[in-house]
Amino acid sequence: MKFNLRIAVPLLLLAALALVPVYAQLAQQPFYLILFGRIVIFAIAALSLDLIIGYGGMVSFGHALFLGLGAYVVAICSYHGIDNGFVHLAVTLLLCAGVGLVTGVLSLRTTGIAFIMITLAFAQMFYFLAVSLRQYGGDDGLSVNAGSRFGGIMLDNPTMLYYTAFVVLCLCLWAGRRLVQARFGMVVRGARQNNRRMRALGFPTLRYKLAAYVVSAMVCGLAGMLYANLTHFVSPAYMTWTTSGEMIVMVVLGGLGSFFGPLLGTTAMLLADEGLKALTEHWMILFGPLIVVSVLLSRRGLYGVIEDMQARLARRDNVQENGDGPHGAPCGLAAPQGDRFCLGTARQQSTSLLRADRLVKRYGGLLATDHFSFDVAPGELHAIIGPNGAGKSTLIAQLAGELHPDEGAIHFDGRDITALPIEKRAHAGLARSYQITSIFPEFTALQNVLVAVQAMQGHSFVFWKPAIGEAALVEPARELLARVGLGARMQVPAAALAHGEHRQLELAMALAGRPKLLLLDEPMAGMSQAESEQMTHLLAQLKGDCAMVLVEHDMDAVFALADRITVLVYGRAIACGNANAIRDDAAVREAYLGDETRSETMGAAA
Repeated sequence: MKFNLRIAVPLLLLAALALVPVYAQLAQQPFYLILFGRIVIFAIAALSLDLIIGYGGMVSFGHALFLGLGAYVVAICSYHGIDNGFVHLAVTLLLCAGVGLVTGVLSLRTTGIAFIMITLAFAQMFYFLAVSLRQYGGDDGLSVNAGSRFGGIMLDNPTMLYYTAFVVLCLCLWAGRRLVQARFGMVVRGARQNNRRMRALGFPTLRYKLAAYVVSAMVCGLAGMLYANLTHFVSPAYMTWTTSGEMIVMVVLGGLGSFFGPLLGTTAMLLADEGLKALTEHWMILFGPLIVVSVLLSRRGLYGVIEDMQARLARRDNVQENGDGPHGAPCGLAAPQGDRFCLGTARQQSTSLLRADRLVKRYGGLLATDHFSFDVAPGELHAIIGPNGAGKSTLIAQLAGELHPDEGAIHFDGRDITALPIEKRAHAGLARSYQITSIFPEFTALQNVLVAVQAMQGHSFVFWKPAIGEAALVEPARELLARVGLGARMQVPAAALAHGEHRQLELAMALAGRPKLLLLDEPMAGMSQAESEQMTHLLAQLKGDCAMVLVEHDMDAVFALADRITVLVYGRAIACGNANAIRDDAAVREAYLGDETRSETMGAAA
């Protein structure tokens, strides 16, 4: 078995932390129990923050709120003579879950700096609430008269508290890794990378982000409960923005989205903090630049340094074993036979699968869509062409549900879907690709399609079983990748794939939902001639399996594939018919600027 630094270093750190009480007793230095107890407890809090920042992309500047809530539960219960640890735990989890739910519902409707400021505002609100509680010490804080008691386990005992916190830390590390690898974690991670795409696949991402936020709040509250037992004191200062900032530094210093990273970052930061304080009273002058230098040296934190070292070791081992470096990924499955993933019903019918009635979309005084009507029959490939700025992508966005028309109606499969959000349209059988490829760059090709398959298999609130181990997800994803020609590239990170392969991958993701209608927004954009021909051949194979709306500038592909073509100019349809009718239409030639080059191109495609 090859030596793995990514596992060995964290395990060595955990082993060292486990031996701290023994060393403290041998050295007769009880201070070490306090120092490293603080490290272990703040590592738990940092882990909870990493769940929403590193994996969910939700930068909370008010997460210390939940640390303070957990601490105040212990102090206030102790003030009233309640030392039952199970009561402390239950109240902490329920209170943090409730506050996390309310604050999360309001905060998660925003993104970026607005989200940061709202979480900070909530923390400050509770800070001032704690200051106003004169009965419980107000601004001076409150002493904890009696620690939490769990039967025979008394957290008043420093050694007992330390080992309790250490066990909780280990459980959080283990459970956290399971969670982010499960279906739930795949949704949260996917939403951080590309929330728009996740919604287009059919995920109502807000509820998954909210669940992650609540889980994070509860774990941070648990850390606060342990911290009150460690310090035997609570203060409104526990909820300040500076405490939240310190927790963010711990996560970033250790490495976002790694779980072991926050443990490394917390250990490094608190030990450096203590060491510099022993050197000089002006330790903050040294501490700030030290953190800046550490982050600049490794943008992915301390855990990123370990990963880079592991990657170098792996490359060296591959060169020694193979002589010519690592080999490519093994070939994928052969292309599936039949139409197992052929989406919807392939029969031709006279009734419309999709019908748009007099759609209007305005941007100020500009009519991007001007009373546009068209329909698509089951199994038909209906192409929409037009010059740049004609409103083609705006139309696709309205059909997909990303934009809502100002007037008109959209009917799909006998149902009015005009007001239906994009994720519900995906579950109804309407999938799309994007003009600018929209994938999950940090996932492998297999994980990209796996998430898309997962979207169609009901809810994803599965917190324990790793998604990559579920045959019901992996096998369909493998077959779809083989079908689009990426069978040998399934383990390659999506960011490392070529542009043409990105297009193939996005098509596989769209097909994973077994759609009745596929909206393709310039699938050949940016492709070489050979790649365009390959994509045209692939779409020709899919034709008839499901209906398609194709927006494309490649006239060769359009005339080769389309059953009907609609020409869009300034948001209005000026012609509709088969390839011969469109090719011979004078108004269409004029719409394409009337130049001879365009006319020759359209004529050559005949």
